[in-house]
Amino acid sequence: MIERVRTGPLSGVRVLEFSTAWAGPYAGRALAFLGAEVIKIEAPNHPDSWRGTRSAGAPVYYPELTPGESPQNRSVLFNSQNIDKLSIGLNLKLDGALGVMYKLVEQADVVLANFTPGVLDRLGIGHADLSKINPRIIVVEMPAFGPGGPMATHQGMGKTMEPAAGMTALMGYGDGKPVLTGPAIVDPTGGLNAVSATVTALELRERTGVGSRVELAQVEAASHWIGEFVLANADTGINPTPQGNRVDYAAPHDAFACAGDDEWVVIAVEEADQWMALCRAIGDAGLVDDPRFATLEARLAHQDELDPIIESWTARHGKWEAAGLLQSVGVPAAPVLGGAEIAESEAMREADGLIVSLNHSAVGTRDYSAFGFRHGRTQGAHRYAAPLFGEHNDEVLGDLLGFDPTEIAELRASGAVGDRPTADTDTPRTVQTTDVSAAASDGHLEPAKGGHA
Repeated sequence: MIERVRTGPLSGVRVLEFSTAWAGPYAGRALAFLGAEVIKIEAPNHPDSWRGTRSAGAPVYYPELTPGESPQNRSVLFNSQNIDKLSIGLNLKLDGALGVMYKLVEQADVVLANFTPGVLDRLGIGHADLSKINPRIIVVEMPAFGPGGPMATHQGMGKTMEPAAGMTALMGYGDGKPVLTGPAIVDPTGGLNAVSATVTALELRERTGVGSRVELAQVEAASHWIGEFVLANADTGINPTPQGNRVDYAAPHDAFACAGDDEWVVIAVEEADQWMALCRAIGDAGLVDDPRFATLEARLAHQDELDPIIESWTARHGKWEAAGLLQSVGVPAAPVLGGAEIAESEAMREADGLIVSLNHSAVGTRDYSAFGFRHGRTQGAHRYAAPLFGEHNDEVLGDLLGFDPTEIAELRASGAVGDRPTADTDTPRTVQTTDVSAAASDGHLEPAKGGHA
């Protein structure tokens, strides 16, 4: 029996989520955090790619680096982005499954998907089909690229959408080679834009009484990150040149090595008084009178000479000590934190409540990151760990939709409903970051890999 406490601004809203990897599940997770009942629908023969393989992928994707007997239910990646959801296994291409879907739509408010344009229509669950069943239904589609263009049918993930949005051309060290973020921006950006679009569509429905189709092209959603550069280029015809951590309005503006292994402090100086404070803090009064550094313009022109002087000071201090000393005299500075440091910080765990502990039947009690936005009157919350594949088949089919045990058994026998994945997914078998390894071993389940659009 499905009995879940749901509070928050979206309490009473039901979402049917067809999505995979990061962006779509991230959006569904946010909607669930805000109180919506999110039912994740996966085909047994095509489960969410972040569940990984049935035979287990790289150990880094599992808590304690152990795949266990059910790797696809233990995936660090999947379990990080599917908190608070219900799960049913439904193969829409087999007899009987479409009838289940249509019954769900009768009682749903939103359908959320991150497939390429046309996929929902071909499955018979596009807005044109579903609005005939439920005129109030809202269908939110999150393709990588919008329809109509030369790349409309292309699949995407963070690593491909980021350069397509133009962001990658702005990152690098001036050597001509673009640099990716990891990717750590485009997927959650697309997810949060989808949340905003969903809430907007729900508000519109309150006014009109009917639902709508919402298209959110993730490349377009990502382009707002570089809006000022697009406008500047349109005005001047000049493309900005990547310059690492440096900017045109502050100097110094970089990460400086500190005492220890791979320890860094970031310093950013814009104002004259900040510059004077920095000179006093590092005990080098001669910098004040040095004509190479007398003004911001001069410092911008001589950063290659300035940065080693600053780093000779930071290298003698730990990053926390350096940041504290500089902050105490009014210099903008902060230590560069690793994933474990963030997850274990007092601010995250106590003051802001950004880490929550949830019990998962396949991996035990683990720590997960929560969302940082708060509502004073209708507080959202994470309450339940990610579901096992098909964990709520009987509850959804029986309690919610009214199918009797014989009908449910027939759906299972035909393969339309499944209790476990029958296929592998395309989760990568290797990673290029140690942060994910640390997260898998200590239970902090925030991956650095990107997801499909």
